[in-house]
Amino acid sequence: MERSTRAYLTAYDADSAAVLMTVPELAEYLGIGRGRAYSLLRDGSIKGFRIGSIWKVSREAVDLYIREKSGMV
Repeated sequence: MERSTRAYLTAYDADSAAVLMTVPELAEYLGIGRGRAYSLLRDGSIKGFRIGSIWKVSREAVDLYIREKSGMV
């Protein structure tokens, strides 16, 4: 049920995994606060884009950030 109420905010792939995330979803995914998530987007650490006032970030961009910060890239 939760997915259907958020469907307008988040794009899903065939496996029902978020392809595009909102800031609250990004924060949850990384286990950080929303303020820190906004900071990472604003300073360009994680590449995202805005549609109006809503930030969107791809799962691929977040995974790249994780790989870079962990030294895996």
